[in-house]
Amino acid sequence: MARLTILTQEEIDALYAIPPLDDEERSFLFSLDNEDRAVLDTLGNDTARKVDYILQLGYYRAIGTFFLFSFQKVKGEVEFILQQYFPGEPFLKKQVSKNHHYQNRCAVMNQFGLRDADAGFQRQLLKEAKALAKRHVLSRFVLEELLSYCQLQNVLRPAYSSLQDIVSIALREERKRLVTKLYTDTDKGLRGQLDKLLANDELFYNLTLLKKDQKDFSITEIKKSVAKQQLVIGIYRESQLLMPKLGISKQNIIYYANLAEFYSIQKLRRFADKNLVRLYLLCYAHHRFLKINDHLVSSLIQKMAKYSDGADDYQRSKIELMETEDTRLRKQAFQVMAVNIDSRIPDDQVRAKAFEVVPLEGYKQFLKDFDKPNLDRDFYRWQYYGEIALTVKKNIRPLFKVLEFSCTKDNLTRAVAFLRWHLEGGQPFRDYRYQDVPMDFCPPALKKFLTYKVSINGQPSVKKVDGDRYESMVYHQLKQGMANTAVFVKDSHWYCSLEDDLIDIGEWTQNKDKILKELNMPLLSMDVEDMLNQFEANMKIKYGQVNHAIRSGENPSLKTHYNKQGELLKWTLPYVRLDDGMNNPFYEKLNVSSIGDILKFTALATGFMKAFTHLQPKYAKLSPDPEVIHACVIANATGIEAKRMKEISDIKESDLERVGKNHVRYQTLYAANDLIMNHTAKLPIFAEYNLADYGVHASVDGQKLVTKYHTIKSRHAKKYFGMLKGVVLLAINANHLPLCLKVIGANQHESHFLLDIVESNTSDVEITAISGDMHSINRVNFALMYLFGYRFMPRFTQLQDKSDNNLVCFDEPDNYKHHIIKPSRKVNKALIVKEWDNVLRILASLALKKTTQSTIVSKLSSYKKTSPALKALIAFDEIIMTDYLLDYIDSKEIREVVQGSLNRGESYHQLSSTIAKVSGGRMLSGKTEIELDINADSIRLIANAVIFYNATLLSALYQHYQSVATDMAKQILRFSPVAWQHINFIGKYEFYNRGDVLNIQELIKNFIAGFKIDISAVSRL
Repeated sequence: MARLTILTQEEIDALYAIPPLDDEERSFLFSLDNEDRAVLDTLGNDTARKVDYILQLGYYRAIGTFFLFSFQKVKGEVEFILQQYFPGEPFLKKQVSKNHHYQNRCAVMNQFGLRDADAGFQRQLLKEAKALAKRHVLSRFVLEELLSYCQLQNVLRPAYSSLQDIVSIALREERKRLVTKLYTDTDKGLRGQLDKLLANDELFYNLTLLKKDQKDFSITEIKKSVAKQQLVIGIYRESQLLMPKLGISKQNIIYYANLAEFYSIQKLRRFADKNLVRLYLLCYAHHRFLKINDHLVSSLIQKMAKYSDGADDYQRSKIELMETEDTRLRKQAFQVMAVNIDSRIPDDQVRAKAFEVVPLEGYKQFLKDFDKPNLDRDFYRWQYYGEIALTVKKNIRPLFKVLEFSCTKDNLTRAVAFLRWHLEGGQPFRDYRYQDVPMDFCPPALKKFLTYKVSINGQPSVKKVDGDRYESMVYHQLKQGMANTAVFVKDSHWYCSLEDDLIDIGEWTQNKDKILKELNMPLLSMDVEDMLNQFEANMKIKYGQVNHAIRSGENPSLKTHYNKQGELLKWTLPYVRLDDGMNNPFYEKLNVSSIGDILKFTALATGFMKAFTHLQPKYAKLSPDPEVIHACVIANATGIEAKRMKEISDIKESDLERVGKNHVRYQTLYAANDLIMNHTAKLPIFAEYNLADYGVHASVDGQKLVTKYHTIKSRHAKKYFGMLKGVVLLAINANHLPLCLKVIGANQHESHFLLDIVESNTSDVEITAISGDMHSINRVNFALMYLFGYRFMPRFTQLQDKSDNNLVCFDEPDNYKHHIIKPSRKVNKALIVKEWDNVLRILASLALKKTTQSTIVSKLSSYKKTSPALKALIAFDEIIMTDYLLDYIDSKEIREVVQGSLNRGESYHQLSSTIAKVSGGRMLSGKTEIELDINADSIRLIANAVIFYNATLLSALYQHYQSVATDMAKQILRFSPVAWQHINFIGKYEFYNRGDVLNIQELIKNFIAGFKIDISAVSRL
């Protein structure tokens, strides 16, 4: 039976193959200390044994394992060791015996306190694997954690085949455990509900309906979502009780839910193990219910916002009419009063003349209107809500009835409960006494618009509540409450409370030290007072340095403007945008290549095709043709439909659909992108793209693209999409590489996703600093990025305003009043110290990814009612922002690096835009959120292939000219690899029978021989 495929061959070699070393690495790895020399002394004059010992020592230092080898096989290392430690000795022809080889190995193991993974440890490893599988059944996760466990236990990692077997057994037994427990712990009723999802109900399967995302906020789509929620609400309620009994983690719920999403209904029905299918469906229903509730809450918010906008327009128009009428009445009143003093009019004709201005029959109304003109804006706002009451009931009631709201204010809780009871069959609203209707949730100034008076049978009038307006007020307060975090929907992802997203307080109290140790984030373990003291000492110095540089002229970029009295009016810091150098004339000298050729070249050079695995590898019979994968990627990226791709390429439509479904998924595209970027990062030229000496400086920015079909993420934004809808592709770019990408709604703030997208980078490119525009800034991002180990370096606009209002200090602000750059307030140091434990709980929850980081960050950055812990985090954020702003103002180099990184991100957006509009417009063709993710990452893969091809070419040229013309080599470093004028994206795609793959070496040779490089208009980056 074939073993489970977990790692690529390249990854296996990195763990188990003898590593290739250069002289610098050899010098470090084969260095000897006194303990090593003492071991060598015990080996007498046997040079071969000594060399073998040094080799084993070095290889263990390199990758943490031992090898069997011949001296000839590792000739380069042997020659280095002989030259270093045994000069004059000839190359060793005789191998050491196996006995001596293992003695040397034991000596190295004793030195490092190592032991072998014997049968007993492997049983222990299996036990650990079973525990890990309960957290996440992803095979790679379990394997990586097992490798870490071996390292912690100081045990040599077992053979890859042994680890494969252990992981396979653990995953198999975990699945068996869940399936068995699911059957024993569920009753027949729940099993029947799950089976019903696969039942054919007239024209559609229930699961088919459930899988369809809400497209927009129309009442038709809302009702469909309500119907889907009601379809699985019973299963969800059962799952809430069942999941803890099953001991299934959130990660595994999502994993099994994705399997139910992936498999067709026909395949699920054909599964031999019905309880396994029920497990998939249970997890899917649980996960889907939360997502549907997200959509329903978003619908309520969007609808009420629309009605609020309508009320604004209505009251504005009414006020304009009333103001016009009031002006008319004032003119009439003036004319009437003017009659009284007009000497030309006899006294006995005054009344008649007045009635000529205002007729007698309308005089009383005229006096009434003139006496009290109705200019109350709220009056007309609630008049509007009364007029649209039927529309509000039709659209909002279905949502209100199926959502369970949790309110922090008791008065709103009572109002919600009362309205729910009324809608479920209470008496007519007019029959309620005023005192029986909860009204204290309503703002006092608005209560009068919700009431009226009525007289019954000649009795004195009694106050009543207008049911229509009352209902609208409840909905309005719920919408407002969700905006300022006073209202939550617990059974949702986005709208549950922050507390629900954090580590359980009991678990945190008991295991805080253990959690922080496992996170391995040094700043979280540092004493907060020591950290603050360091900032305090540095900040005072920086204020002095920044202001001295301005006054002395050392910072000539900052321009100050004074009045005649010598008082500072304003200061400015102009900045000139750097050229991005895209599509340099250099590329015009290259032959035009098709995108199919570029993908084929990149696939052979990087092996990214290995990433396109079947979701369930054991069911995959044959590997897909690379040509079909390439066609699928291009179709997804450019929005070409399968039928159209069949017409303009040599790929069968059936192959496109089969391979697209089984192999081209978001996860495989993500992995393929990583493989390409990892190979790009290994090119000699890549390190030369660093903008600063502290490491890789990345940027993050969003790109707006129209969506062809309506999805829940697609929103109107007239500025960007005109009359259409679209989404934002938020990308992080480092050294020209798009490391990661997320599709977010046009209504979502980009800053909420900054930490999430940086932490989602799984490539080998390690980011040190990250820049963004003003959209990347919120009230917590400086603190979060710093504590997670990144330098957040955004580009600021309106810099003086930001400086005047956001800079802080640890001492009194008055101490800096003579400065140009000065703080506006004092840091609340005591609050930070007091609340630091609660701040750490928030940070640990983010690090553990208990939920998506963007979900927590959006709540942290938008809560209007802040807790002490959140206030402390915001106060810490102000410190980090101040520290950076002072550097940003003071250093032209920092400003240029920030701008340069953003330019690179913009270059990528232009390339991705070119790819997206191949089929006629910058438009994504996905019909669901998942398909939009596939579209976006397909664009990224093609862009990465283009960048890899260009970087390979530039790297070869750079290496060549380093040895023959260093000035030319420096110029080549200024060429951006983000260029596409030499690449053809359109036309007829011929993936098969294309002959030889692009030969980069021959291309370079011909280029050097026949052309002179044009360095005009090249990028400065």
